[in-house]
Parts: sequence; structure tokens; C-alpha cells
Amino acid sequence: MSDIYLFDVDGTLVMDGIIPKSAIEAINRLKEKNNIVMLSTGRCLGQLKYVLEKIDFDGAILNNGSIVVVRNEIIFKSPINKSTIQQMIADNLHLGLLTKDKYFAFNDDEVFEQFYDYFNIEKAITIKKDVPLEDVYSLGVYGLDLDQLDVTRYKDLKFIRVCPIGFDVVNKGISKASGIKFLRKKFPSSKIISFGDNYNDIEMLDQSDISIVMGEANLEVQKHADYVTKSPLEDGIMYALKKFVRSI
Repeated sequence: MSDIYLFDVDGTLVMDGIIPKSAIEAINRLKEKNNIVMLSTGRCLGQLKYVLEKIDFDGAILNNGSIVVVRNEIIFKSPINKSTIQQMIADNLHLGLLTKDKYFAFNDDEVFEQFYDYFNIEKAITIKKDVPLEDVYSLGVYGLDLDQLDVTRYKDLKFIRVCPIGFDVVNKGISKASGIKFLRKKFPSSKIISFGDNYNDIEMLDQSDISIVMGEANLEVQKHADYVTKSPLEDGIMYALKKFVRSI
């Protein structure tokens, strides 16, 4: 029976804008053995062009679990209530809005630039606040004083700190781990092996059969790993697969 391998993107598969050749080779070997290889990311599909040009994945848990796609079939989706988004807009929060395919923002405040630099990601598409919204599956909330943000104002949302100046935001009950729940329904006999490095990976790591954390991850995240491997740029994915999971 095929196993399912889940790879976080930023800080796990991609580091400083680089996908190590060893990671590409390792994933191709997994696919050759008929394993199911998927991304598990806070990003939307439109932000993954660079990755998908290099690796042919079998699917993805997108937008931190708000969309699950397997072999071009959407098996789950959970859009955020548009009235809640309008409330956040009225509260003048610095928002990034992620649909299934696109990353939008209403302005280009300096904090956005800092967030882009932190994760080495492309800029959001700037739109006007009165443009009708597509279905939004996750949000970014950015700021230099996020500790002062009263997240309890938005009772249907879950806020996940991903860096000093940014939260990932999804509906309550949604996470990369909730994406795993739907994968287990579709592939009940498959073992799930996950790779991650950040706080939004913790629930995924806890719900996997085998959890692997990259060597540069925060110590709190490392506590949730069955195995801590090397840094991505030190061939950490290949190293873990050879040393801990299986011979490839």
C-alpha cells in the first residue's frame, strides 16, 4: 500500500528561495515507488508555481488546510465568511487574502514588504477595498504590534502566529491536520509521513504516523517530531528519508 508524504513549503522544502536538488531527487524516488506525494502549505495554489515547475506533486493541502486537492480533485474546502472579512477590513487590519489561486492585499504598507522578505515570497496583488471578493480560504494578518490584537473579536477564526509580524488565519477547526482527516478517509490504509518546520505545522505533525521536523525549526516545534533532521539546505529531506523513514 502506498504511503502519503506531506511536505510543508517555506522553511522545509524551500529555503531562501531554493529547492535543494537532493529534495527533488528524494521526492522523485518516492513517486517512483508509487507513494502519494503532496504539499502541505499555508500558501494558495497560485503561489506555488516555482515549486510545481520543478516537482510533479499528486496534490496538496492548501491554505493551511482550507482546501485539499488530490489528483486534481478537490475533496474539501472551507471558505471564510465574507462578513467576517468585511469586519476585519473595517477594523483597518493589514490583510492578505488568499483565494484558491491568488494572493491579494488592499495596500502596500511597509509591514507587507517585511513579511515578503521574511518568507522570500512574491508580493500580493493590490486591489481596491470595494472590489467584490472571490471565495477567500485563508488570510494573513500583518503588523508590528500583533501582541495587541484582540483576536477574540473574530469568533469564527483561528489565528496562527507564523513569524514576529504575521498571523495565518483560517476558520476554526481548520488546520493542516484537518486536511489529514480527509486524506485518511480517502486512503484509509496509507501511512502518513509529514515534514514541517513552523507553528502552523504542529497539528499536522501530531496527526501524522511519522513526523519529521527540519533542523532549523524552533525548539517548540521540534518537540512534536519523531525525528529532527538537518537543515533544508543541508539536504535535510533526503537525509531523513534515508536515515529514519526508509531506504530510497
